[in-house]
Amino acid sequence: MAKNNPAGAAKKRPAGPPPVPQKRTPARAFLSVAAAAALDYALSWMLFRYFHAPAKFFLIVPVMLGVGYLMKRAAAGRRERQAAAWCVVFACLLALALVLGGKIDTAHRAFKPLFRSDLGYFAGFAVLFFFAGLWAADVVRKHPMALRAGKRRFGAVWAVCSGILFLCWIPCLLLYYPGNISPDSVACLIRAAGEAPLFNQQPVLYILSMRPFLLLAGAAGKSRSFGAALFLLFQAAAMAAMLGYLPAWLMRKGCRKWVVLPVMAYFILNPVFPMYSVTMWKDVPFAGVMLLYLLQLFDIVESGGQKLRSPRALARFLALNVLLCFLRNNGYYVVLVTLAVLAVVYRKFWKRLVPAFLAVAVAVPVVQGPVYRLCGVRPSPFAESVGIPLQQIGYTVAHGGALTAAQAAFLNRLLPLDEMKRAYNPFTSNDIKFHKDFDGRFLEEHKSEFLKVWAEMLPANFKGYAKAHMMETVGFWNTETFNWVLYYGTPESFLPYARSKGIVPADLFFGKTKLQSLRGALERNFTLLQNQIPLLAALVNIGTLFWATAFAAVLLFIRRKGRYFLVLMPLLLLWGTLMLATPTFCEFRYMFSFAAALPLTVLLPFLQKAPAQPRGAEGKKRAAGENKNQ
Repeated sequence: MAKNNPAGAAKKRPAGPPPVPQKRTPARAFLSVAAAAALDYALSWMLFRYFHAPAKFFLIVPVMLGVGYLMKRAAAGRRERQAAAWCVVFACLLALALVLGGKIDTAHRAFKPLFRSDLGYFAGFAVLFFFAGLWAADVVRKHPMALRAGKRRFGAVWAVCSGILFLCWIPCLLLYYPGNISPDSVACLIRAAGEAPLFNQQPVLYILSMRPFLLLAGAAGKSRSFGAALFLLFQAAAMAAMLGYLPAWLMRKGCRKWVVLPVMAYFILNPVFPMYSVTMWKDVPFAGVMLLYLLQLFDIVESGGQKLRSPRALARFLALNVLLCFLRNNGYYVVLVTLAVLAVVYRKFWKRLVPAFLAVAVAVPVVQGPVYRLCGVRPSPFAESVGIPLQQIGYTVAHGGALTAAQAAFLNRLLPLDEMKRAYNPFTSNDIKFHKDFDGRFLEEHKSEFLKVWAEMLPANFKGYAKAHMMETVGFWNTETFNWVLYYGTPESFLPYARSKGIVPADLFFGKTKLQSLRGALERNFTLLQNQIPLLAALVNIGTLFWATAFAAVLLFIRRKGRYFLVLMPLLLLWGTLMLATPTFCEFRYMFSFAAALPLTVLLPFLQKAPAQPRGAEGKKRAAGENKNQ
């Protein structure tokens, strides 16, 4: 009988000389270096050519060094077919989005023609993004963050983080008192005050949450402006609590301060968060609830679904689902798909999950349908959910597309075709659906006929439909498309109407000259950030936020952590609903949830469960060593 090797002994190699690695010949090595240098130069030259940058020596050399570094790191990394396949797919999609997006001219409302050179740009960007993807995947593989239970008190850390955010954000409320108030905000306020019937175009829950603050202001003899400011003070506190939960959650998971402090800095220094916290939009609390929802999903996946067996945890999770449904009308579709996928993935707990999930899936449309009607709440107009079809029809009419006599007659009743042709704006459906001659009642009474006409027009106008869709959604997938992001106070053009509804901006502390100076400085600095600092501008570009989230999902699959895709799925579903029904081409507030979740999105591929520790002194020693190295 052969003797057993002692524990830890290396296996014996078979007899014979060790294999000798093949050396490349000098000629082959030279050709490899020359090919790499040529590709490096070609990719760098392509970047300068595409972005119309001056190809000066002192500019192109750093770019070539950067591209060369990516190529070297990608070549030196671990070769895995799965990683390469995912990176190829992602690189091709991102390159296609960049090239097609570059053809859409928002200033001149035009879709420029495609040329053969665009195929070269597509290939070049695809190769460049492929190298970048392989490099990023290698970085994530080499730098995992093991999650362990933190020692600090979670409640105290959460309170401190939330308090710091709140104190850093409140000056914006004082600077733009009574807050950032848009026409949508005033529409909510007058409904909250009972001066107009409730209308679910703006979520009823958000409107009703304003009412106690308006009533409190009235009872105290204060103005409606004071009530609006009280509500926004509450909203800022709620947002600070929801976003402050993330750094506290990270510390509870065992992340180090060097991970948590940049998250806090992101929420404090990025002007979007202090300004949005005091902006009266439903999208703001929706983003905070979405972040909590994603963190709950992470905990569920990390526990293998066991967390859903706890009645308290399940109740908290269902409450977040309900809030998402009632804070934005497209939240229901996000929740419905997420719950369905969870029920399939964790079907071993179906006896507990299916009844609870069905209760949410059924109760929400019942409340928003029959119950709202009984309470006199008007439903959201059908035109709000068919913005993309309206744009595709508008493009067809404006560009002389194929229409049958019956189709033309139907559309003419909706809006006279001559008026539709003049009103069509490729970057927003509002010019059609809010046209003075647009017959919204006819559309409400003929929903199925409208969808039938739209579908029948598709085969003969496919190219036009595709162009119309790309132009209407370009900001949501093209990283080079920008639009306004922040809403500053109450604009002068809107001020007379706002005053007539009781919203009167005031200077509380600063004095008129200093107030205007502070506001001007904030607006100039944000414009500088958005237009002239590319790395920082990416933080407020919704196309970049989408692709960052999609790439994080790709990295999860590369690392064979596919179940954690559930954490990012609600964000991608939200993006999908916007691609189907957005009323405008680029609206940051619709994607504010992506900005709020960005720290989690970036960290998610790095996070992993800590390995099980052996018991005894050896285990403690190993754990101490790993903590030191992390």
